[in-house]
Amino acid sequence: MSVLRKFVPQNGEDTARIIDCINRLDQDDLNRFHAWDDLADLSSGTIFEAIDGDPDSVVLDTDGNFEAVASIYVTLVYGSGTDQDTMSDEYLASINGRLTDDGPEIDVISVDTSSFYE
Repeated sequence: MSVLRKFVPQNGEDTARIIDCINRLDQDDLNRFHAWDDLADLSSGTIFEAIDGDPDSVVLDTDGNFEAVASIYVTLVYGSGTDQDTMSDEYLASINGRLTDDGPEIDVISVDTSSFYE
């Protein structure tokens, strides 16, 4: 039998802090959470552009754990030298973390690149 977590009503301040934390992530952070590998595999030179957290997706439980969805924007680069083609694309990421006294801390970032292969 699984235990259902208890969720708290949306708190605008907590949501804003979580989204701000997500939106400050960069490629180094994605590397640190092992989320960049799947994106890097999509082209010979994937370039990170931005990440945009969705405030409506934030779910917070009574223990301070949160889940959110974000869009990661990248430029896919194919070819080399002067014979390059580029394509902008976006992929969804699932972000899990927890609220601490010092603010949100991200624990896991998972990127879904399955749409690339469809």
